[in-house]
Amino acid sequence: MMAAMLRAMLDDRLGEGAVQIRSSGFGPVDLPPIDDAVDAMRRRGLDVSAHRSSTTTALLVDDADLILTAERDHVVKIASLSRDAFRRALTLPEFLATGVEALDDHTEATSGEGGDRVRRWTEQLTGSRTAGGYLRESIPEVADPTGSMPRTFEAAVVAIEQQCREAAALIASRSR
Repeated sequence: MMAAMLRAMLDDRLGEGAVQIRSSGFGPVDLPPIDDAVDAMRRRGLDVSAHRSSTTTALLVDDADLILTAERDHVVKIASLSRDAFRRALTLPEFLATGVEALDDHTEATSGEGGDRVRRWTEQLTGSRTAGGYLRESIPEVADPTGSMPRTFEAAVVAIEQQCREAAALIASRSR
């Protein structure tokens, strides 16, 4: 759901296809989205019914300029695939807190083009982060609504949608 919403929001802000979004995970491969997710995205004008789960690989994360995850455990698993990717991997709420804080501190974007600028900015955001510190800190995560009652599921999707909207604004501001 995060990937679909971010793709649509960034396409609206930057133009279709300006940013490449990929979705992957650490569970079984080639599974369709759950019905609740398909329905929630359909209500937002997004069709995720053809999506199939795929595996996160070192090649995938090494190629990424920014890696947004739902859970801290995902960031840790990404770091185990690629030490370099650890500096570009954040939970979605962690990215928002860190990115907004950087904007509030008037951190300037590093020069470069598009993704290169985003990659350098992301590495600046996480530059002081250490693996040990990351494991000890409280890291905000996305609430997983899977298996929730319909109202609870929708409330979680609304929260994810708002976080994606804020992330799209941050990413767009550093992609131009």
